[in-house]
Amino acid sequence: MKRPTRPSDFDWKTYHESLVKRGEFLLDLAFVESWDKELAKMNRDKVGRPFEYPDSLIKFQAILMAYGLTLRIVEGFTRTLWKLSKLPKYNDHSNVGRRTNSLDFEFKPPTEGAFIFADGTGFQAVAGGEYLREKYGKKNRRWVQAVILGDPETKEPIAVKVNIIQGSEVKAVKELLTDKGIIKMKKLSGFGGDGGFDEISLWNEIDSQGMKSAIKPDRNASKHSKSALRNCKVAIINRDGYDRWAESVRYGRRWPATEGIFSAVKRMFGEQLRARSEEGMVSEATLKFWAYQKIKRFGEA
Repeated sequence: MKRPTRPSDFDWKTYHESLVKRGEFLLDLAFVESWDKELAKMNRDKVGRPFEYPDSLIKFQAILMAYGLTLRIVEGFTRTLWKLSKLPKYNDHSNVGRRTNSLDFEFKPPTEGAFIFADGTGFQAVAGGEYLREKYGKKNRRWVQAVILGDPETKEPIAVKVNIIQGSEVKAVKELLTDKGIIKMKKLSGFGGDGGFDEISLWNEIDSQGMKSAIKPDRNASKHSKSALRNCKVAIINRDGYDRWAESVRYGRRWPATEGIFSAVKRMFGEQLRARSEEGMVSEATLKFWAYQKIKRFGEA
Protein backbone atom coordinates (compact mmCIF):
# COMPACT_ATOMS: atom_id res chain seq x y z
CA MET A 1 0.00 0.00 0.00
CA LYS A 2 1.67 3.20 -1.24
CA ARG A 3 1.01 6.36 0.73
CA PRO A 4 0.23 9.48 -1.30
CA THR A 5 2.10 12.73 -0.85
CA ARG A 6 -0.76 14.53 0.91
CA PRO A 7 -1.91 12.91 4.20
CA SER A 8 -5.47 14.08 3.52
CA ASP A 9 -5.61 11.83 0.45
CA PHE A 10 -4.61 8.72 2.40
CA ASP A 11 -7.26 6.04 2.82
CA TRP A 12 -6.99 5.71 6.60
CA LYS A 13 -10.04 3.44 6.84
CA THR A 14 -8.50 0.83 4.52
CA TYR A 15 -5.12 1.15 6.25
CA HIS A 16 -6.73 0.71 9.67
CA GLU A 17 -8.61 -2.38 8.47
CA SER A 18 -5.39 -3.91 7.12
CA LEU A 19 -3.81 -3.54 10.58
CA VAL A 20 -6.81 -5.10 12.32
CA LYS A 21 -6.91 -7.95 9.82
CA ARG A 22 -3.36 -8.92 10.75
CA GLY A 23 -4.80 -10.31 13.98
CA GLU A 24 -6.87 -12.81 11.99
CA PHE A 25 -3.64 -14.41 10.81
CA LEU A 26 -3.11 -15.92 14.26
CA LEU A 27 -6.08 -18.22 13.65
CA ASP A 28 -5.86 -18.65 9.90
CA LEU A 29 -6.12 -22.44 9.53
CA ALA A 30 -6.58 -22.63 5.77
CA PHE A 31 -3.49 -24.84 5.55
CA VAL A 32 -5.37 -27.71 7.24
CA GLU A 33 -7.27 -28.39 4.01
CA SER A 34 -4.05 -29.46 2.27
CA TRP A 35 -2.48 -31.17 5.32
CA ASP A 36 -2.36 -34.71 3.86
CA LYS A 37 -1.41 -33.54 0.38
CA GLU A 38 1.47 -31.46 1.73
CA LEU A 39 2.75 -34.31 3.89
CA ALA A 40 2.66 -36.71 0.94
CA LYS A 41 4.75 -34.29 -1.10
CA MET A 42 7.24 -33.73 1.74
CA ASN A 43 7.71 -37.47 2.32
CA ARG A 44 8.09 -38.38 -1.35
CA ASP A 45 11.52 -40.01 -1.79
CA LYS A 46 12.41 -39.11 1.82
CA VAL A 47 14.94 -41.44 3.47
CA GLY A 48 14.32 -42.32 7.11
CA ARG A 49 11.44 -41.46 9.37
CA PRO A 50 8.66 -39.63 7.50
CA PHE A 51 7.44 -36.20 8.52
CA GLU A 52 4.33 -36.24 10.71
CA TYR A 53 3.56 -32.54 10.51
CA PRO A 54 3.56 -30.31 7.41
CA ASP A 55 5.75 -27.23 7.12
CA SER A 56 2.62 -25.08 7.02
CA LEU A 57 1.84 -26.06 10.62
CA ILE A 58 5.40 -25.25 11.70
CA LYS A 59 5.23 -21.85 9.98
CA PHE A 60 1.90 -21.19 11.70
CA GLN A 61 3.54 -21.99 15.04
CA ALA A 62 6.60 -19.91 14.14
CA ILE A 63 4.38 -16.84 13.84
CA LEU A 64 3.14 -17.44 17.39
CA MET A 65 6.75 -17.69 18.56
CA ALA A 66 7.60 -14.42 16.81
CA TYR A 67 5.04 -12.75 19.07
CA GLY A 68 6.90 -14.04 22.10
CA LEU A 69 5.04 -17.25 22.97
CA THR A 70 7.31 -19.92 24.45
CA LEU A 71 7.59 -23.40 22.97
CA ARG A 72 5.42 -24.98 25.65
CA ILE A 73 2.72 -22.33 25.30
CA VAL A 74 2.74 -22.93 21.54
CA GLU A 75 2.31 -26.65 22.24
CA GLY A 76 -0.65 -25.91 24.51
CA PHE A 77 -2.21 -23.56 21.96
CA THR A 78 -1.84 -26.19 19.22
CA ARG A 79 -3.25 -28.93 21.44
CA THR A 80 -6.32 -26.81 22.16
CA LEU A 81 -6.93 -26.39 18.43
CA TRP A 82 -6.66 -30.19 18.08
CA LYS A 83 -9.20 -30.67 20.88
CA LEU A 84 -11.53 -28.32 19.03
CA SER A 85 -11.13 -30.57 15.97
CA LYS A 86 -9.44 -27.79 14.02
CA LEU A 87 -6.22 -29.77 13.53
CA PRO A 88 -5.71 -33.47 12.61
CA LYS A 89 -3.00 -33.82 15.29
CA TYR A 90 -0.61 -31.72 17.34
CA ASN A 91 3.14 -31.82 17.99
CA ASP A 92 5.06 -31.28 21.21
CA HIS A 93 7.33 -28.34 22.03
CA SER A 94 10.56 -30.18 21.19
CA ASN A 95 9.31 -30.91 17.68
CA VAL A 96 8.21 -27.29 17.30
CA GLY A 97 11.63 -25.98 18.29
CA ARG A 98 13.58 -28.43 16.15
CA ARG A 99 11.45 -27.90 13.05
CA THR A 100 11.33 -24.12 13.44
CA ASN A 101 15.13 -23.86 13.58
CA SER A 102 15.39 -25.93 10.40
CA LEU A 103 12.86 -23.88 8.42
CA ASP A 104 14.04 -22.09 5.32
CA PHE A 105 12.42 -18.70 5.71
CA GLU A 106 11.76 -17.65 2.13
CA PHE A 107 10.93 -14.01 1.53
CA LYS A 108 8.71 -12.81 -1.27
CA PRO A 109 10.93 -11.40 -4.05
CA PRO A 110 11.12 -7.69 -4.79
CA THR A 111 8.97 -6.06 -7.42
CA GLU A 112 10.31 -6.17 -10.96
CA GLY A 113 12.87 -3.42 -11.46
CA ALA A 114 12.91 -2.53 -7.76
CA PHE A 115 15.42 -0.01 -6.43
CA ILE A 116 16.43 -1.73 -3.20
CA PHE A 117 18.18 -0.37 -0.10
CA ALA A 118 20.24 -1.99 2.64
CA ASP A 119 21.01 -1.34 6.29
CA GLY A 120 21.76 -3.17 9.51
CA THR A 121 20.35 -3.27 13.03
CA GLY A 122 20.86 -5.19 16.26
CA PHE A 123 18.82 -7.58 18.40
CA GLN A 124 19.60 -8.11 22.05
CA ALA A 125 20.53 -11.68 22.94
CA VAL A 126 19.01 -11.84 26.41
CA ALA A 127 19.11 -15.57 27.17
CA GLY A 128 22.18 -16.24 25.03
CA GLY A 129 24.16 -13.15 25.99
CA GLU A 130 26.21 -14.88 28.67
CA TYR A 131 26.99 -17.73 26.27
CA LEU A 132 28.22 -15.28 23.62
CA ARG A 133 30.44 -13.44 26.11
CA GLU A 134 31.95 -16.71 27.38
CA LYS A 135 32.60 -17.98 23.87
CA TYR A 136 33.89 -14.79 22.26
CA GLY A 137 35.37 -13.10 25.32
CA LYS A 138 33.94 -9.62 24.86
CA LYS A 139 31.47 -7.69 26.95
CA ASN A 140 29.53 -6.31 23.97
CA ARG A 141 28.49 -9.68 22.57
CA ARG A 142 24.92 -9.22 23.74
CA TRP A 143 23.83 -7.97 20.32
CA VAL A 144 23.22 -9.99 17.18
CA GLN A 145 23.50 -8.19 13.85
CA ALA A 146 20.81 -8.33 11.15
CA VAL A 147 21.40 -6.83 7.70
CA ILE A 148 18.44 -6.53 5.36
CA LEU A 149 17.64 -5.67 1.77
CA GLY A 150 14.36 -3.74 1.59
CA ASP A 151 11.96 -2.72 -1.16
CA PRO A 152 10.76 0.89 -0.65
CA GLU A 153 7.65 0.33 -2.78
CA THR A 154 6.28 -2.57 -0.73
CA LYS A 155 8.05 -1.46 2.46
CA GLU A 156 9.04 -5.08 3.06
CA PRO A 157 12.30 -6.97 3.60
CA ILE A 158 13.29 -9.15 0.66
CA ALA A 159 16.34 -10.80 2.25
CA VAL A 160 18.00 -10.96 5.66
CA LYS A 161 21.50 -11.92 6.78
CA VAL A 162 21.99 -12.51 10.52
CA ASN A 163 25.50 -12.49 12.01
CA ILE A 164 26.22 -13.65 15.54
CA ILE A 165 29.40 -11.58 15.50
CA GLN A 166 28.96 -8.10 14.08
CA GLY A 167 30.69 -7.99 10.72
CA SER A 168 30.90 -5.97 7.54
CA GLU A 169 27.48 -4.89 6.30
CA VAL A 170 28.95 -4.63 2.79
CA LYS A 171 30.03 -8.26 2.89
CA ALA A 172 26.59 -9.30 4.10
CA VAL A 173 24.90 -7.38 1.29
CA LYS A 174 27.14 -8.90 -1.38
CA GLU A 175 26.33 -12.37 -0.04
CA LEU A 176 22.60 -11.62 -0.11
CA LEU A 177 22.73 -10.28 -3.66
CA THR A 178 24.65 -13.29 -4.98
CA ASP A 179 23.99 -16.28 -2.70
CA LYS A 180 20.23 -15.67 -2.57
CA GLY A 181 20.16 -15.09 -6.32
CA ILE A 182 18.27 -11.82 -5.91
CA ILE A 183 20.02 -10.21 -8.86
CA LYS A 184 19.20 -13.18 -11.08
CA MET A 185 15.72 -13.61 -9.64
CA LYS A 186 14.53 -10.15 -10.59
CA LYS A 187 16.03 -7.36 -12.62
CA LEU A 188 16.86 -4.66 -10.09
CA SER A 189 17.10 -1.06 -11.19
CA GLY A 190 19.41 0.06 -8.44
CA PHE A 191 20.86 -0.20 -4.94
CA GLY A 192 21.20 2.35 -2.18
CA GLY A 193 22.48 2.69 1.35
CA ASP A 194 24.11 5.06 3.83
CA GLY A 195 27.79 5.92 4.03
CA GLY A 196 28.60 2.54 5.53
CA PHE A 197 28.18 0.99 2.08
CA ASP A 198 30.63 3.38 0.40
CA GLU A 199 33.15 0.70 -0.56
CA ILE A 200 34.70 0.31 -3.99
CA SER A 201 33.98 -3.41 -4.26
CA LEU A 202 30.26 -2.82 -3.80
CA TRP A 203 30.20 0.11 -6.23
CA ASN A 204 31.85 -2.08 -8.86
CA GLU A 205 29.43 -4.95 -8.19
CA ILE A 206 26.48 -2.62 -8.72
CA ASP A 207 28.06 -1.15 -11.84
CA SER A 208 28.74 -4.61 -13.31
CA GLN A 209 25.06 -5.47 -12.93
CA GLY A 210 24.01 -2.32 -14.77
CA MET A 211 22.23 -0.93 -11.70
CA LYS A 212 21.92 2.68 -10.62
CA SER A 213 23.28 3.80 -7.26
CA ALA A 214 22.01 5.80 -4.31
CA ILE A 215 24.92 5.10 -1.98
CA LYS A 216 25.97 8.15 0.03
CA PRO A 217 29.71 8.77 -0.59
CA ASP A 218 31.98 10.05 2.14
CA ARG A 219 31.93 13.82 2.63
CA ASN A 220 35.50 14.22 1.34
CA ALA A 221 35.32 11.40 -1.22
CA SER A 222 37.81 11.45 -4.07
CA LYS A 223 36.55 11.50 -7.65
CA HIS A 224 39.58 9.51 -8.75
CA SER A 225 38.78 6.14 -7.12
CA LYS A 226 38.81 2.74 -8.79
CA SER A 227 35.07 2.91 -9.43
CA ALA A 228 33.83 4.87 -12.43
CA LEU A 229 30.26 4.88 -11.08
CA ARG A 230 31.38 6.30 -7.74
CA ASN A 231 33.57 8.93 -9.41
CA CYS A 232 30.58 10.09 -11.43
CA LYS A 233 28.37 10.41 -8.33
CA VAL A 234 31.06 12.27 -6.40
CA ALA A 235 31.51 14.72 -9.27
CA ILE A 236 27.75 15.38 -9.36
CA ILE A 237 27.63 16.02 -5.59
CA ASN A 238 30.62 18.35 -5.78
CA ARG A 239 28.92 20.26 -8.60
CA ASP A 240 25.28 20.36 -7.46
CA GLY A 241 25.53 19.79 -3.72
CA TYR A 242 24.36 16.93 -1.53
CA ASP A 243 20.71 18.01 -1.27
CA ARG A 244 20.18 18.13 -5.03
CA TRP A 245 21.92 14.77 -5.44
CA ALA A 246 19.75 13.21 -2.71
CA GLU A 247 16.63 14.54 -4.38
CA SER A 248 17.70 13.35 -7.84
CA VAL A 249 18.30 9.75 -6.67
CA ARG A 250 15.35 9.83 -4.24
CA TYR A 251 17.64 8.96 -1.36
CA GLY A 252 14.69 9.39 1.02
CA ARG A 253 13.37 6.00 -0.11
CA ARG A 254 16.00 4.48 2.17
CA TRP A 255 13.82 5.16 5.22
CA PRO A 256 10.74 3.06 4.31
CA ALA A 257 13.03 0.35 2.91
CA THR A 258 15.17 -0.02 6.04
CA GLU A 259 14.53 2.09 9.15
CA GLY A 260 10.76 1.86 8.68
CA ILE A 261 10.97 -1.93 8.52
CA PHE A 262 13.24 -2.11 11.58
CA SER A 263 10.80 0.03 13.53
CA ALA A 264 7.75 -1.99 12.49
CA VAL A 265 9.41 -5.36 13.20
CA LYS A 266 10.62 -4.32 16.64
CA ARG A 267 7.25 -2.79 17.55
CA MET A 268 5.47 -6.03 16.65
CA PHE A 269 7.93 -8.60 17.95
CA GLY A 270 10.41 -6.74 20.15
CA GLU A 271 14.19 -6.45 19.82
CA GLN A 272 15.10 -9.18 22.29
CA LEU A 273 16.04 -12.76 21.40
CA ARG A 274 15.12 -15.57 23.79
CA ALA A 275 17.13 -18.30 22.07
CA ARG A 276 20.30 -19.55 23.78
CA SER A 277 22.11 -21.30 20.93
CA GLU A 278 23.68 -19.56 17.96
CA GLU A 279 21.44 -21.52 15.58
CA GLY A 280 18.40 -20.50 17.58
CA MET A 281 19.39 -16.82 17.67
CA VAL A 282 19.92 -16.71 13.89
CA SER A 283 16.59 -18.45 13.33
CA GLU A 284 14.69 -16.20 15.77
CA ALA A 285 16.06 -12.96 14.32
CA THR A 286 15.30 -14.07 10.76
CA LEU A 287 11.84 -15.22 11.83
CA LYS A 288 10.90 -11.71 12.98
CA PHE A 289 11.40 -10.24 9.49
CA TRP A 290 9.81 -13.19 7.72
CA ALA A 291 6.77 -13.07 10.00
CA TYR A 292 6.42 -9.32 9.46
CA GLN A 293 6.29 -9.69 5.67
CA LYS A 294 3.86 -12.60 5.86
CA ILE A 295 1.45 -10.88 8.30
CA LYS A 296 1.67 -7.54 6.47
CA ARG A 297 0.69 -9.18 3.19
CA PHE A 298 -2.13 -11.08 4.83
CA GLY A 299 -3.53 -7.85 6.23
CA GLU A 300 -3.38 -6.10 2.86
CA ALA A 301 -4.83 -8.98 0.83
